Amino acid sequence: MGDLVTVAEVARAIVLGLLQGLTEFFPVSSSAHLEVVPWLAGWDLFDGHTELENAFDVALHVGTLAGATWYLRTDIARYAAALWRGITGRAERDTQVAVSLAVSAVPAAAVGLALEDRLLDLAEQPLLIAALLAGFGWLLWRSDVAAHARGAQRSQDSYRLRDAAGMGLAQAAALLPGVSRSGVTITAGRWLGFDRAAAARLAFLMSLPLIAGAGVYRFATLGDAAPSDAQMQLFIVGGVAAAVSSWAGVAAMVWLLDRTGRRPQRSPFALFAGYRLALAAAVAVAAISGLR
Repeated sequence: MGDLVTVAEVARAIVLGLLQGLTEFFPVSSSAHLEVVPWLAGWDLFDGHTELENAFDVALHVGTLAGATWYLRTDIARYAAALWRGITGRAERDTQVAVSLAVSAVPAAAVGLALEDRLLDLAEQPLLIAALLAGFGWLLWRSDVAAHARGAQRSQDSYRLRDAAGMGLAQAAALLPGVSRSGVTITAGRWLGFDRAAAARLAFLMSLPLIAGAGVYRFATLGDAAPSDAQMQLFIVGGVAAAVSSWAGVAAMVWLLDRTGRRPQRSPFALFAGYRLALAAAVAVAAISGLR
């Protein structure tokens, strides 16, 4: 890349930002899409410059965090206030939910720090991504069907430390590309008996500290990466696209699950599972045939 960026490069940055924001909260795996789409399309936005790629990833995470935080601001303010009241000796029901949400981030943070290099290697294996897309897509749908059969209707207010342990461990599995952070935590939430909307909101709230932490960690490890003024355009448009699409992704999922919660016999996750299976098949065919 020279001193100027092209319209095509700006368009690619926007596409990647939109993908990051939407797929972070749709249960289809943002990490898989950010690996698979450039791989299939043959994109290399920063000419193999790893530090600039990491810096762009930080911009996308900042945008994603901003959009989701704005949508969930009421819940965030509610639990932040409850946590503060707990610290000052005035604990209440929301305080336990707030503490549990904070604890839920620990497993994924620990695994991510311990296995970072290995996880980066796994992200380069398209057949593994395809298998995880398919397998965890089926598991998401199956958990929802089973939860409906059991009459699972726990509310968000019933979230406790034991739930944080289960959903937090599930969230750690999402460090593998193709699993989906929102997908696997919703899956765990449904197995634990939460209704669809509660499982999704908890999954989204749980993800915010990790999205923030990933952005901070990547920023701290950027080294001497210094994008040019022209390249900063890609960071800005990618980050803005991620912010808009993450807000839209959270809003769409909350609307969908609230709506289907009133008609629980229809699993909304069948659509996402079908999409994941189709994407997995496309990735596997491309990898095995040598098309990519």
